[in-house]
Order: sequence, then structure tokens, then C-alpha cells
Amino acid sequence: MRNMNFRSSFAIRVAVFAVLISFATEREARAYTDPGTGALIWQALVAGFVGLAYYFRRFATKLKGRGGEKR
Repeated sequence: MRNMNFRSSFAIRVAVFAVLISFATEREARAYTDPGTGALIWQALVAGFVGLAYYFRRFATKLKGRGGEKR
């Protein structure tokens, strides 16, 4: 059993190392993103983060019992 765990952890380590090496190597970029698309992506990411923060804040407030009823 121990040998199997060692093999699987070794395989995972090798896979992670291969992925990190592939990200570290430099390649020529053959793509273009115009500024409008970049701004749209940033806006979506920020809106998603703010939405998640709001949701978790409401959830935590209800768990603490201070939420009360909706008006």
C-alpha cells in the first residue's frame, strides 16, 4: 500500500513539474485581444468577485442570526 501511495504522489509531482515547466517556457504569441475585450474580461472578474463577497457576507450574517427578515 505504501509503495502505491509513493508512486501516485511521485506521478503527481512529475505532472505538476511538467505543467510548471510548460508555463515557464517562452513561446511566440499568435493571438490578439483588443482593449475592449480586455476591459470586458476585467469587468466580469471584478463583478464576480464583488458578487461573491456580497453573497458570503449575507450568508455569514444569516448564520450569526443578525440577518432578520427581508423588508
